[in-house]
Amino acid sequence: MRLRLAVVKEGKALVYIPDPEHASSLDYFEPAWLPVFYNPVMELNRDISVVALQAYVEALAPRRPIIAVEPFTATGVRAIRYSLEVEGLEAVYAGDIDGRAVALARANVSLNGLENIVRVYHADARELVFRLKREGVPVLFVDIDPFGTPAPFIESAIAVIGRSGLLAVTATDLAVLEGSKPGTAKRRYGVRVERVPPSKEVAVRALLAFIALRAAMHDKAVKPLLSYYADHYIRVFLIVERGAVKADRMLEHDLGCLRYDKNLGIAELEKGNCKGSEALYPIWVSRIFDEEFTASCLKLLEGRFRYLGTYKRSLRLLKTVEEESRIEGWQIHQRIDSIASKARTNMPPIHLILEELKRRGFKASRTLFTPVGVRTNADARLLVGLVKELSKPSRSHAGPV
Repeated sequence: MRLRLAVVKEGKALVYIPDPEHASSLDYFEPAWLPVFYNPVMELNRDISVVALQAYVEALAPRRPIIAVEPFTATGVRAIRYSLEVEGLEAVYAGDIDGRAVALARANVSLNGLENIVRVYHADARELVFRLKREGVPVLFVDIDPFGTPAPFIESAIAVIGRSGLLAVTATDLAVLEGSKPGTAKRRYGVRVERVPPSKEVAVRALLAFIALRAAMHDKAVKPLLSYYADHYIRVFLIVERGAVKADRMLEHDLGCLRYDKNLGIAELEKGNCKGSEALYPIWVSRIFDEEFTASCLKLLEGRFRYLGTYKRSLRLLKTVEEESRIEGWQIHQRIDSIASKARTNMPPIHLILEELKRRGFKASRTLFTPVGVRTNADARLLVGLVKELSKPSRSHAGPV
């Protein structure tokens, strides 16, 4: 059956997509109904990925030929955008298990004149990655962006990435990673999680722990550069390093658990082996952002990538990430609404809490994970006392939250 197509422009790419009427019902649009998947909502994901890959190429992989792998290519828009918008890529290997997607992706590659750079294969994601490994292709970037869980594809991606390569992973199964489906989380990710107030960051840390454990199986270690939550998904970018010693150090220092105090409404990270039925584990307990890398991404966005379709939203997100990345201590963010609820008091405005924390000599910022959250290097129990103090009726609460 011939596909009825439409043409869209995203970034610097011009691509054919299945006519959106295939996925429309009244005012509702469902990308999964398209004969070949294309989700316009994920343009933010693709925009930030272009920026992050450019930052990696310039700062962490200078003078090295960069070969990228994008094994869930669908229309090919992501692979094409990498080729058109990221300077320094030598080749992009794209693949899809759906023959219609492969045909459409190849047509889009031709439309953008990229036949010498983008190679599209009809293959399962793992099959493509292991084929490249067998053939000795020096892969330095793998983008795992499936519809659903990335869990089955992490190990193959880890296996193929070369020294100091970059791994990007998207997870859309947030209900699982946040703890709403603990049985599925245990089966799929080997993690014990339950729903707690900072759930979006718990999801990121649970995913990072899963990736770290898979890397350790291959005598490799990972270092998160950028992590964020947006819309219906979480996204992480990690450097993959080789070496059993590095893997052992990572397992010892970067993994642990999270404990949630139901009386105070606060969450705290704990390194090492965690005991007790209330602990959520294994959880990544170290940094989830790299200050230098996030600053590089922001600088690139404000310079070379101002043309991006989601520029304003990407700018807000990366500015918040950069601010969070400068905070030492790296406790998990705290939900002020949760603390206030447990204290049976009104929630004070976020800006008052941030001002008071800084006045007392602490670092503090908003968080990208929730508009009612605060990240600070102050002790969580000090924050509880501060919430109670600032919620007193005698204080003026005028101003924005």
